[in-house]
Amino acid sequence: MVSGWTMADGLPHNLVHALAQDRDGFIWAGTWEGVVRFNGRQFTVFDRQNTPGAELSGVFCILAEADGGVLFGTAADGVFRYHQGRWQHLGEAAARRLPVTALLRDADGSLWIASANRLLRMDAAGRIRDVGGDAGLPDGRVNALARGEGGAVLVATDAGAFRLRGGRAEPWARDWAAATAVRGIAADGAGGWLLATDDGVYWRDGAGTVEHLQAGRRVDAVLRDKVGAIWMSLSSSSGELLRHAGDGDEHLAIAGPVSPALLADREGLIWSGSTDGLHRVAEVAAVGFTRADGLRSDYVRVVLQSEDRSLWIGHADGLERWHDRHMQPVRLGSGDGRDPSVLALAWRDGTLWAGTYDQGVFRLDAQGRVLQRIRLGTHGEPIVRALLADADGGLWIGGTHGLAHYQDGRLQLRLDSKGQPAAVVQALYRDTDDGTLWIGTTGGMAALAADGTLRTWDAEDDIPAQYVFDFLREAGGDLWIASDRGLLRMRDGAFRVYDHRHGLPRDKLFRIIDDQAGNLWLPSNIGVFRIARQELDQIDAGTRQQLAVHVVDHSDGMPGNQGNGASMPAGWRASNGALAFPTSAGLGLIDPRIAGRYDGKASPVVFEALSVDGVARAPAGRLRLEPGARRLAVDYAALNFRAPDKMRYRYRLHGFDAAWVEAGTGTEAVYTNLPPGQYRLEVQAMALPLDWTRQQEVGTATMELEVVPPLWKRTSSRVLAGLALVAAVVLGFWLRTASYRRSQRRLNRVIAARTEELSDKNRALELAGIERDRLLQQLEHQATHDVLTGLPNRRAAEIHLRLALERAGDRGEPLCVALIDIDHFKQINDRYGHHSGDRVLREVAELLRLHLGGEQFVSRHGGEEFLAVFRGATLEQVLERLQALRMALARQRMDEVDPALVVTASIGVAELRPGQESQRTLLAAADRQLYRAKREGRNRVCG
Repeated sequence: MVSGWTMADGLPHNLVHALAQDRDGFIWAGTWEGVVRFNGRQFTVFDRQNTPGAELSGVFCILAEADGGVLFGTAADGVFRYHQGRWQHLGEAAARRLPVTALLRDADGSLWIASANRLLRMDAAGRIRDVGGDAGLPDGRVNALARGEGGAVLVATDAGAFRLRGGRAEPWARDWAAATAVRGIAADGAGGWLLATDDGVYWRDGAGTVEHLQAGRRVDAVLRDKVGAIWMSLSSSSGELLRHAGDGDEHLAIAGPVSPALLADREGLIWSGSTDGLHRVAEVAAVGFTRADGLRSDYVRVVLQSEDRSLWIGHADGLERWHDRHMQPVRLGSGDGRDPSVLALAWRDGTLWAGTYDQGVFRLDAQGRVLQRIRLGTHGEPIVRALLADADGGLWIGGTHGLAHYQDGRLQLRLDSKGQPAAVVQALYRDTDDGTLWIGTTGGMAALAADGTLRTWDAEDDIPAQYVFDFLREAGGDLWIASDRGLLRMRDGAFRVYDHRHGLPRDKLFRIIDDQAGNLWLPSNIGVFRIARQELDQIDAGTRQQLAVHVVDHSDGMPGNQGNGASMPAGWRASNGALAFPTSAGLGLIDPRIAGRYDGKASPVVFEALSVDGVARAPAGRLRLEPGARRLAVDYAALNFRAPDKMRYRYRLHGFDAAWVEAGTGTEAVYTNLPPGQYRLEVQAMALPLDWTRQQEVGTATMELEVVPPLWKRTSSRVLAGLALVAAVVLGFWLRTASYRRSQRRLNRVIAARTEELSDKNRALELAGIERDRLLQQLEHQATHDVLTGLPNRRAAEIHLRLALERAGDRGEPLCVALIDIDHFKQINDRYGHHSGDRVLREVAELLRLHLGGEQFVSRHGGEEFLAVFRGATLEQVLERLQALRMALARQRMDEVDPALVVTASIGVAELRPGQESQRTLLAAADRQLYRAKREGRNRVCG
């Protein structure tokens, strides 16, 4: 699968010239308008606007160094180096005006620089020398550099390939490659070499075997990946990316002509630059059939495979047959009219049955020709949602009419709304054990025994679910049930529920498929879930608390995340083991052998940025906060480029947090008013499926943190004060004993003087005590209030919410909480700066005080997020007040930032009710509503 990013996603320019991966794992890309650092989810841009002194326009090569630094060769401004947050322009004055096309670092610290037709070398002092001319390198453009055997330098030029050794240049590879322009040189990772030339690619492997690929075509870049495939950037007016492997050549669909930028990262992903942005090529677990493949509609409802291995695909505009790698339309109607939506399919003995939305049931032959139409109603056709063909030729038909049986031309209504849990039948399953027909409905389920005996399970009363979508009988006798309340296991008449409390990302499940490898596959509205059967048994045995659910979704190649249920079958296991699932964006096909292939690998975690009281600091392994520092914000990221959206995070400040803070997909940790002491911030990241006990799959980053106490609280200051007191006592004692040897008159004068001195000290100590009490009161206020906005902070909010919950429980009062998140706040910071961002936060806080602060509790929850607690107010009342607040915020002028700036917020509201009775569950409910508001377009209130 090819994924792409353009200027719309954060690139400063669409033309990507160069790529590299640094020691930490970041991907760097060079463009015409600066460089970017990519963490898999967002770009950090460095250009002349935000990086003073770094002229990064036109970056044509990037070299990652072993110490974590990165070198950038520019079109006309020499070489720049980035290391630990700092930029440096390398070399003497002449070196700072060079065009640079390639770089190579020597073991002694000197730098080889390809500059147009010259090969230069820069020593540690920044002086440059034309070593190519001195070595006898022929005239011609220098295109690439590589490290050869024995420390030799390999040089790719328009005059061919050369090796520099002992200060002399000699032709290289002439015995196995044609004398033509060489664009790139790469080791193949197995003792061989690859040359990208104007006459294709020459590859000599470690055994000396030579292969000539793409003869006659200019290749600008070449590499060999971890599995042995060779990747080539082909130069032409419509340059392309090509993969060569044992199974032949594959041309990848890259937008725009490709550039020489080509990279294989540590995860085995291939990165390519083009005129149309940055592209990533990844092996994925799923592919999709869509309109582009011949479907008349992407809204696929059902799928099954017949004996001839044809896939029959029912969708909103009819039916298609995928056969012999071709998509064939199957017409159900006559003329040019639109075919009905197909919601049910069944196959038996060469006959296909298709149930439709409003035209009954069609019988078709194996080639898709309509043989018969069965009408179910006299005053309009019901919606047919489930079909089951029996071996005796009978056909069971479920839908809005209930359940009917058709055989030998006779249609008999077997169950109507009076004889089943609900009127709509949406699932039928023939039990292989005893022949029972299991019936799933919108109000529970039923079972029709072979002798005609009917048993029903009413929703909620008899079965812990409302909608039943599918059944699967296990060899051991258990019956699995897909429902809107999770996965159910029926054993000996009792139900066991597996839902979000056990790690399911979503409770509503549409189908159950056994992949014959120990896993159950369950489609949902957010992707397809894979669950190991043994983990369900472990949940029952009490040896496991959470399921490790692997999710296959759009990021894995699925055409869409939203599955389709209430139709049958909503998934199919094909004869080759592939799993087919209908979605609202096409038919997804999953290879279960690939799904999860890359699980189990820990992703590196890095600290991307940090700020203290809004002032950016360079991330480091140890951080010192001086007295007076109030707010610490740390941004972190796991460098997973295969599936960054599946990363989940948690963090803990050891010495402060009692337990891990589950951050979900959040990538920022914020602490305010930390007490003095030594701490260690630890961030952990793991890709779904989530199971923190599998520590070998967890990436970790740590940062040591010291919060320095004020001078008066330091141990050294207290020791000095004690010593001074002791010294004063000793001195007083000495003076007193000396006075005994003097006259009584002088003794009286000394006593009087010392008495006055002690009185003064007592008064000073009394004043110091008053000052200390004032400082302690101030510190207490600072510990519970946000320094930037003046609102109560998160700690104060936790105390208030706990008391509010206790009061609401004692008095039976309504209670609501709201999470208010400023939309696109990071863009405000990036565009106007953190000072303006702080101004926006203060303005929003003041607006919250005005609208809510008089009656309700309002606090700053962290970052750009605020929390409001509404005591004694119903959900409807709270939603009305928050709508008024949202509109007021949208009208608020931010003249001191930008008169044209419109600030909006997304608000999630949750009400105290069963299941949402603790701080954690109530805030989690509000957070889900906030996420919903963000997903539905922001600037809205959801509750």
